[in-house]
Amino acid sequence: MNDMSHDWEETENEEAAGANCPTPDCGALAVTYRPSDHSGKDKDAFWEFTCPRCGIDFAVAGDELIFQSVPKSWLLAPVQVA
Repeated sequence: MNDMSHDWEETENEEAAGANCPTPDCGALAVTYRPSDHSGKDKDAFWEFTCPRCGIDFAVAGDELIFQSVPKSWLLAPVQVA
């Protein structure tokens, strides 16, 4: 049996970032994850992506991202309807 709590603990220490694919006529949103850097040193570092639509690999500087440093758990949080 798979221990789901262990999988969740691993995602809590990761951050997500998003960027648009630079390929002409694609522009898909690509999301990637990496370990959290709470020191702030990697704020402007490049993030590496793989486009989910066309499959190319590309890198984007931190100041050019659509969103950055969002905890991965936010993207995986359950949606609740009132």
